[in-house]
Amino acid sequence: MEEEVAVEETYQLTIKLPRGQVSVLQASPRESIQDIKQSLIESPETCIYSCFYLSYKGQRLNDFIELGEVERIEVNSELQLVEDKYTDREARIHINRLRDLLRGPHRANATAPGIDSGLAFFTAVTGDADLSVMETEEEESKELDLDAKPREHDFTLEDFTEHPKLSEFVPKGFDRNLPQCLRSLSLSGWNPPPHHLRVRGHLLYLVVTTLENETFHITSSADGFFVSKSTNHHFDPFPKMRPGEEPMSAHSLISLLRMISDSFAASFDRLQQFITKHQVLEVLPVSTYQPAIPWAVPQEQHTFDASRPSEAYLNFGTDAGESLRDWNDELQSHRELPRSTLQERVLRDRLINKLQADFAEAAIKGAQMVIEGNVIAINPTDPLESQMYLYNNIFFSRATDTRGTFDNLGREEVRLHTLASVLIDYKGIRMIAQSVVAGIFRRQDEDSIVYGSVDNGQTIKADPKFHDLLAGMAKTLHLAEHTVTSGDGRKASLYTSVECKGLLGGDGRRYLLDLYRLNPVDVEFLENECIGRDIANGIISGTDESVLPAYPHKLTLLRPELMDVFWETKLHAWAKEKAVMLQKQKADGQANADNQEAENSEASAVEKVGQMDFELSFNPDVFTAIVENSYDSTGALKKDAETIREASVFLGNTIIPALIADFANYSVSPLDGEALSSIMHRRGINIRYLGRIMQEVEKVEGGRLNHIKQLALQEMTVRASKHVLRRLLKDMPLSEVPKIVSHFLNCLLGANMQPKPCASADSKNGWADLTPSKVSEQLRNEIALRYRYLPAENFNATLRKLPVLREICLRVGIQLEARDYDFEISDDSAVQTPIGSASAHDSKSRKHSKKDAKAAKKESRTTTFVPEDILNLVPVTKQAIARSLFAEEAFEAGKMSLAQGHRQLGLELLLESMSLHEQTYGFLHPETAKCYAAIALIYYNGDEREAALDFQRKAVIASEKTCGLDHPETIHYYYSLGIFEHAAGRTKLGLRYLRHATRYWNLVFGDNHPDSATAFNNVGNMLQSMNDFALGCNFFEKASEVQERTFGKDHFVTASGYHILAKAYSLINDFKKAVNIEKAAYNILLPQLGPEDPRTKETERWLKDLTQNAVYTAKLKAMVQSKSNKKLDSPKSDPLEKSAATPNQSSGGKGHLPIDDLIKYIEEDEHSGKSKKSGSKKRTNRKK
Repeated sequence: MEEEVAVEETYQLTIKLPRGQVSVLQASPRESIQDIKQSLIESPETCIYSCFYLSYKGQRLNDFIELGEVERIEVNSELQLVEDKYTDREARIHINRLRDLLRGPHRANATAPGIDSGLAFFTAVTGDADLSVMETEEEESKELDLDAKPREHDFTLEDFTEHPKLSEFVPKGFDRNLPQCLRSLSLSGWNPPPHHLRVRGHLLYLVVTTLENETFHITSSADGFFVSKSTNHHFDPFPKMRPGEEPMSAHSLISLLRMISDSFAASFDRLQQFITKHQVLEVLPVSTYQPAIPWAVPQEQHTFDASRPSEAYLNFGTDAGESLRDWNDELQSHRELPRSTLQERVLRDRLINKLQADFAEAAIKGAQMVIEGNVIAINPTDPLESQMYLYNNIFFSRATDTRGTFDNLGREEVRLHTLASVLIDYKGIRMIAQSVVAGIFRRQDEDSIVYGSVDNGQTIKADPKFHDLLAGMAKTLHLAEHTVTSGDGRKASLYTSVECKGLLGGDGRRYLLDLYRLNPVDVEFLENECIGRDIANGIISGTDESVLPAYPHKLTLLRPELMDVFWETKLHAWAKEKAVMLQKQKADGQANADNQEAENSEASAVEKVGQMDFELSFNPDVFTAIVENSYDSTGALKKDAETIREASVFLGNTIIPALIADFANYSVSPLDGEALSSIMHRRGINIRYLGRIMQEVEKVEGGRLNHIKQLALQEMTVRASKHVLRRLLKDMPLSEVPKIVSHFLNCLLGANMQPKPCASADSKNGWADLTPSKVSEQLRNEIALRYRYLPAENFNATLRKLPVLREICLRVGIQLEARDYDFEISDDSAVQTPIGSASAHDSKSRKHSKKDAKAAKKESRTTTFVPEDILNLVPVTKQAIARSLFAEEAFEAGKMSLAQGHRQLGLELLLESMSLHEQTYGFLHPETAKCYAAIALIYYNGDEREAALDFQRKAVIASEKTCGLDHPETIHYYYSLGIFEHAAGRTKLGLRYLRHATRYWNLVFGDNHPDSATAFNNVGNMLQSMNDFALGCNFFEKASEVQERTFGKDHFVTASGYHILAKAYSLINDFKKAVNIEKAAYNILLPQLGPEDPRTKETERWLKDLTQNAVYTAKLKAMVQSKSNKKLDSPKSDPLEKSAATPNQSSGGKGHLPIDDLIKYIEEDEHSGKSKKSGSKKRTNRKK
């Protein structure tokens, strides 16, 4: 086993460059030569090269072979980088590479769907001060010095009394100001080269204006680039010769520009330094996944770029049509690649993932073109909803019912899903983008559709070969073979639903289409909320709010995750029954230990072979109209119906209560609505059960699940808002979108500031009549209709404004300006409870407040939002992602080995999984980020801190660029990184990461989440190591408050928080509070854990020590007060400070009293001392 998981040997390659320089890099034997070339192109040392090949021992290496396959390659080998001849394509790639470098790591792309796609803030958050921290802080932070002055840190100037500011969404250290290297770089008007010059190697012509304001015409040829004698008015594309000088030429355009412009050389060096300050993953583009698009962005600063209009030519050449890809043929060819070895599977998975990412990118741009009216339909005479489009070899159609297939199921309310395609929501319209299947445009007759039905079951085809091919898939998906009867009375045997279609393509391949009915019907929901409600609504008046309306459609299916769980549950129950039967058969007197052991092993064998003998499959056509019309003489349909009903009951009676139980014991705690939806989906719970989740949560006593209640209401509101906005945006031009969105947001979130928001003066459409009350009523109706829950009339008053705003923007595709929006809310718990900042900086906070007030006055607004705040509308996509089975299996095996205590084996498996993730998904992918984080945690637990930090930084950057800057996963990764930095001795840097994560946490949820207690405790511990005991105590206090609200005041977790807080108060010499809090902890633990439990004993010991210190302190204060009354001189040293570090020293004559009497004595003494003073502080109110 050890040999199978051994970590591969890394190759140390020395790359010999053309002019004597050398570059060294490490590579895996599984990396292709193309991957190594790409690493050289991305490296600052070798970025001037793009057109080259690598050779080994004089032999040119094929770009597509793996390094380990190179003949006679050694671990320490030398490769040569050889400059190659340029082609038209390579010349355009080289110029584009230079343009990318000049735009810097944060490349603004005006042609991209979204602003700042794939952005990362890691370098901006880290800042420049971390290097000095790394050198000095490790030794300083080993011990706590109670007398030391607090060291400055990122929480020092933080004012926690202020609401979270959206204007701080972008870190202050984020820098886009790049050194300018050229005034302009563009294609020349002399392009393309005439025929007689093409045969001489001319590829294209450029015009460059340097910072010295000199203009040069440059010719790109097969041998490189040179300055020509051409001007804007005279064409002479041959080398420009100066008297006594060589022609200015170079293989690389960057090298040539260095020769002709000293300013370019100096600026380019500064640009390279700026780029190298960033982590490598920050600079890399996201290539195998859709990059995350932030919902809050700064106003774009548009710049002049003469070459920008030429991007299409630079990317695709003179005829862009030649670059159109046959998406379907590529996809099927990749899927048909051999996969007999691990290397072949990795290559296949990588190509499929890359193709899917490319297809999604092309589909997004195509859908925008179609919806905005820039593409002509292939059937322009048909109604708009029926029109189809072909753009960039992608077939587009609206996700609507044009054949009446769903007339009896709710028509267009049905959510369509197809495999190997992309769903795109843009401007209220849902488009389906599919690769063009061969034969898709032919008439769907007997020659094309050979399986399923295209006319609602009137005719049903069941091609025998297609049926045989589906048998394997049906076994994996647990689909039952069943018989259906068509409208003309013919019977057919199918595995899939009748609505699924099998198409025989013109290329001879067999395609399965319309797979939205692979799963069976949720019959319990269908009968209770659809059919039953239809009857009820016909009897009961619609004004009765206690009766919810019928669900909008009847295509209520069970999720595949639920069917898997149900199948596994039935399998385990069956295996258990088999084991019991086996034991009964053996229970005839063979009861000795040996026979018992034999029984156990045989029972285990039953479970192993159980799956082979166990039979359970699901009929997707049960409880549909097609089955109702089918005659069943064998009773199979009845049995199928019972199975499906049992699965539906299993969802309502087992899965949902189990999720509520997990919420109640805090084994899962989602941070935002998307996380809540994801948890529900993983458990097999449909989103339509959100109302049921809300009702179950409301039954939990003590408000322990208020955070789930708030999230569920928020998620229902956001989803209902998405439906309302879709209707508003659907038929409107793009120019109206900012007005509609801003007015809707004002009605939903800005009513406290402006109860009667007015739309733009020139708006005459129906959306302009919206008011806060109308929006609230529409949302209540949507929530009641879709999620089976009727919120209170003033439900939107309890919403957390910023989290709701964030989720609406993410779901609809809105990009909002990152600025502060005034909601005029006094008690919004999402942005609330101050932690308290250091008093030494109060004056500074007041100055900031005055500045903010002046800024607010300067920009007077009558509404929270204005149309100018809406910067962009981006398409929102859904796509089935190809999974790497080997990578996931290695990852799970590694986690299992770690759980069993086999650390080395587990680590090796995870490293193997990481290598497979990087090769399959790429470095920038959510799955790769999870793998990085898991490995980082293992290294951290093994005290290999620098290795842990390296992987955790990668996890942060990959998550920022693919999941989102403020995604819950990214926030958690930042928290872990801060803790790892603290463990490595860089507490100041760790606090910087925690502050960044805390700001986003408050934007996403607020500080009342149960998990925030852990975060507050971590910050408090780190602040104590920085000698900031007072501010650290404030964080411990906040953690304790969260635990009180979450668990109640009698829970042992709350007692643990009290214990930590008491220690914190002892460090600031507030022994009275420390004693009261420790006493509360002791009173909780004693009855629950007993006096002999180690936790109870530790609390009791601390209580005694703190009490003695408190008595001693009270006596000293009384003595000082007495001496003060006699006008005696105060002592030169403060005995109180000396006593803080010695909790066990004698406290005088009262030390022998019981603890309760000592506390009473302290309180009496404190009361008598404080009664003489005014403005005394409020005592801590804890249970005693």
